[in-house]
Amino acid sequence: MNKSRIKWWPQYLAAITATLSMATSGSHIGWTSPILPKLKSSESYMPITSDDASWIASFVLLGSIPGNIIAAFIVDRLGRKVCLLLAGIPLTISWILIIVAWCPYVLYVSRFIGGIGLGVAYVVCPMYIGEIADKEIRGSLGSLIKLMVTFGELYAHAIGPFVSYECLAYSCAVIPIIFFLTFSWMPESPYYLLMRNREDKATYNLKCLKRYATEDQLEEDIEQMQKTVLRDLSDKGNIWDLFNTPGNRRAVVISFGLQLVLQFSGLAAIESYTQEILEEADTDLSAGIAVIVLSVLQLIAGIGAAALVDRLGRRPLLLVTTLLGGLSLTVTGTFYLLKHYVLANMTGFGWVLHASVIFYELIIALGLNPLSYMMLGELFPTNVKGAAVSIANMWASLLAFFVSKMYQVISDSCGVYTSFGWFAVSCFLGIVFILFMVPETKGKSLLEIQEELNCKKKKQQKCGKNNRKIHVNTLA
Repeated sequence: MNKSRIKWWPQYLAAITATLSMATSGSHIGWTSPILPKLKSSESYMPITSDDASWIASFVLLGSIPGNIIAAFIVDRLGRKVCLLLAGIPLTISWILIIVAWCPYVLYVSRFIGGIGLGVAYVVCPMYIGEIADKEIRGSLGSLIKLMVTFGELYAHAIGPFVSYECLAYSCAVIPIIFFLTFSWMPESPYYLLMRNREDKATYNLKCLKRYATEDQLEEDIEQMQKTVLRDLSDKGNIWDLFNTPGNRRAVVISFGLQLVLQFSGLAAIESYTQEILEEADTDLSAGIAVIVLSVLQLIAGIGAAALVDRLGRRPLLLVTTLLGGLSLTVTGTFYLLKHYVLANMTGFGWVLHASVIFYELIIALGLNPLSYMMLGELFPTNVKGAAVSIANMWASLLAFFVSKMYQVISDSCGVYTSFGWFAVSCFLGIVFILFMVPETKGKSLLEIQEELNCKKKKQQKCGKNNRKIHVNTLA
């Protein structure tokens, strides 16, 4: 099919407005970095203890778990677009409660409610983008998910150190308002509409998403979507169907494995304690400014990921970024080992700590972080995608909460260098997992990905030869 006249900007516009929900989630994640030190200071109007601070930071992760479960029940009933708009409601309510909070318990509730919206958004947004995007740009659009989370974190990090508690909350509340005003005008996923037997509306939405496409091109795309939907819905999916076919079982192992590698690389802990970690460097650069620099570099890396993922492919980016992440964590752990265990004088070498931590978050933002979430929208068939993405995100939330809590426990009992050693080893083991388990999905339609996942390795060549026959049989 000649796609030279097709304009992709409507798909980019839909993806950008949809991922404003992720930017709102990112602002909730980034809010703790500049605010907790202010609340813990002697000048705080609402003094909190270190234990209060740890719960304020982690309640958003706990809240995301029921959010994941709720999303699994509503995403195929209400649609991708409506569910994303609903996710914006608790994300907005959370900011309102933060503004009026008078004690730590109100902040606990606000963070938990925000986590519910975050959990729904993390499930639905990858599904929406995976279903509206052409295969040529699906990787780029999928990378916007983590890019916008990073933008939200940067937004909070950049404003927080220079304004009051209330001013930062008001500033962050602007993002969900923009999300409601813009995404409300975007089209629903054509895949979902076909699931509901609304072919005319699906064709209309597809035409909106693919400007200047000919009638033949639209008809071919709708036919391809119908093949996927008909095959996926021939047996209505439930949670147990995740394990009924080889393709689904393999997709579960891949998605859970990628999240295990990502979370055990220490991402949640390092993001939660970034300022405290960087303060160990004892350099002239303040930790607050270093966090802002880090967030800017993460945003640049996210843009780079969006540009590279459809050029280099998923596997190369996963392998390279996981390897480099493991090496940078090794450097960080070695710095702490020399400083706290060997008791070496590290004066003048604080820049090594800054560089290694910043490089870790930069390189992870370039590949492992966005791809672990983006591929959720590619690996599962339509009939189980809602349940699969929900469970995968719930798994990620549990791992993130576990890592955040255990980081402090292990650091206090065995030393910070032990925690970073754990993170580094996890990255190196993750390389083996990616090498042998994760397939390349670059340039493949959702139907082609499902066919590959359901073909055993030794039979893939035979399956490839029979693809045309399989297509015809599915359509029939």
